[in-house]
Amino acid sequence: MTQYFKDVLKRSPLFFYVLSGLLVGTAASLNAAPPVKDAGRYFPDEVGMRWTYEGTIEEKIQQIATFTNITTVKGFKQKDGVNVIVFTESNEGNQGPSQSYFSRNADSIVYHGGEPTTAFEEKLVPYLVMKFPLHVGESFVQVEKKAVPFGRDLDQDGIEELAEVKAEVTVAGFETVSVPAGVFKDAFKLNGFMSIKFTLSSNNTVVELTDKTTTWFALDVGMVKSIETVAFPEIGPIPKTSSVIKEVLKIMPEK
Repeated sequence: MTQYFKDVLKRSPLFFYVLSGLLVGTAASLNAAPPVKDAGRYFPDEVGMRWTYEGTIEEKIQQIATFTNITTVKGFKQKDGVNVIVFTESNEGNQGPSQSYFSRNADSIVYHGGEPTTAFEEKLVPYLVMKFPLHVGESFVQVEKKAVPFGRDLDQDGIEELAEVKAEVTVAGFETVSVPAGVFKDAFKLNGFMSIKFTLSSNNTVVELTDKTTTWFALDVGMVKSIETVAFPEIGPIPKTSSVIKEVLKIMPEK
């Protein structure tokens, strides 16, 4: 992953996986499976909870970094006129500390941005990241926007690029997952996909950044494993590349 794009795009917090894609919108099928039982319990957020993850970053099948990331529910604050839950991460994606804000009720979870942030992210938030009930086999659209100012002149022609953004996720089902913290039967699996397309103003060439995520959550535990693959297009001096970021739960949630 190039530092150029790291500075522009900050991944959504791993605990809820927002830009990576969580659930929002209308069910894709009218023949829905029964609602996932106790779905909200896969996303605990009690103040004082703390999760320790170990992670790796690979580029071109070569491991280039290992890191530890501690996620903590710190408390509450007012943002966008609502009471939000504050999550901190000690080393999100090996990029240092971050803070994120969520509001929650019985029907939904909404992401209200975080710190540090980017001009691009600020144009996307707040947005709905989870809508209950959940149904296995359904796909949901998280965000779908066009002509979003990206905040950078990618092709260096003096004109800021506009982005077309779409993120969606599929509720994949349940699997057994083994991580350093233990073996979790019936972990809840989500597959997310995000696309950011740019039409370069200099020559109308369309280039696309993609972000694929697979994330597993355990009942009353939260996220136990995530795999994120980010593919960056070649744009001028920026080479085409891809990165795989993995995080697994190392220590069970503490309080």
